[in-house]
Amino acid sequence: MRWKDEYLTQVEEIDDQHRRLFDLINGIYDMMRLGRGQEAIAEALNELHDFTRFHFGTEEKFMVDSNYNGTDPHAAEHVRLLDQIHNLRIEVRDGRIVMSMNEMYFLKDWLLVHFQGPDRGLAHHLLNTSLPAIESVGL
Repeated sequence: MRWKDEYLTQVEEIDDQHRRLFDLINGIYDMMRLGRGQEAIAEALNELHDFTRFHFGTEEKFMVDSNYNGTDPHAAEHVRLLDQIHNLRIEVRDGRIVMSMNEMYFLKDWLLVHFQGPDRGLAHHLLNTSLPAIESVGL
């Protein structure tokens, strides 16, 4: 996958973390393409899971701090996505599935759908609530 500016939310911290998620998924693809073992891929999926959890924590802190209306459904999607990545990692680690393009499409799709759907809504909210607050204190 190639990063495109259309994925930007204009919230720097979120965009930086999205780029990192992109890099992690591309790294998993490269491992699969180069024939790295499933154990190495499972470890990379573990890193993806851990960073995704960190990223979602960042977003959820922004939601709470800014009184975001969509917090509950957005956070529920985070739980669902983390469970899916966790289950994929376990299945690869235990040899129940071999990482293939089907799994890569799943990872790419959840990433792009989440970036361009719920995260874009959160970013819009943050940009609209942060700028007036900054302007009101004269920064």
